[in-house]
Amino acid sequence: MNKIDWSYLKRPLIMLGVATLIAAALVALGYQYEKSQNEQYQQALSTLKSTHSQYRTIVNDIDLLEQYRNLFTEYKASGLVGEERRLIWIESLEDTNEVLRLPTLTYNLYPQEDFERPKFKAKSGVAVKSSPMDLTMGLLHEEDMFVLLESLRESIKTLFTVDSCSMLRQSGIERSLSTKATNLVGKCTIRWVTIDAK
Repeated sequence: MNKIDWSYLKRPLIMLGVATLIAAALVALGYQYEKSQNEQYQQALSTLKSTHSQYRTIVNDIDLLEQYRNLFTEYKASGLVGEERRLIWIESLEDTNEVLRLPTLTYNLYPQEDFERPKFKAKSGVAVKSSPMDLTMGLLHEEDMFVLLESLRESIKTLFTVDSCSMLRQSGIERSLSTKATNLVGKCTIRWVTIDAK
């Protein structure tokens, strides 16, 4: 049986041990480096996703702001936002009546006041005002009142609300209706709404 001469193997074994230790250290260092790089990559990926999300939010906000800006400009041009435009309201009413040709139409426009409705509350910095107007109409038939209000709504973009309306027959029911004179008297109270956005 051959005996192992350890004196010859000592040096190669030491070198093998050192090489194994160096290899193990390199593997450990490589693992730590890979782990560190992976963590940095995940962090960078998370930051990128967050940046993309913020970018999308900003783009959506810009689009929404543009829509609101266009609506605000349109509302301001129509008179819904800003100072009340009493002359335009009266002109619209008279222009509407020129088309309908009601036997009579009179109106009283009262001073502006706060717009109040149950459960209605304007947001802070926004003052909603209304200008009441009483309308008295000589009507040929019942439909004329609704046609006047609908025509007025279509002729002007400014918002108005109808508080109340009533109708009273001018003559007895047995009498035939005239096609030219007043058969009914209609009365309505409407409110022209304006918004003051500070």
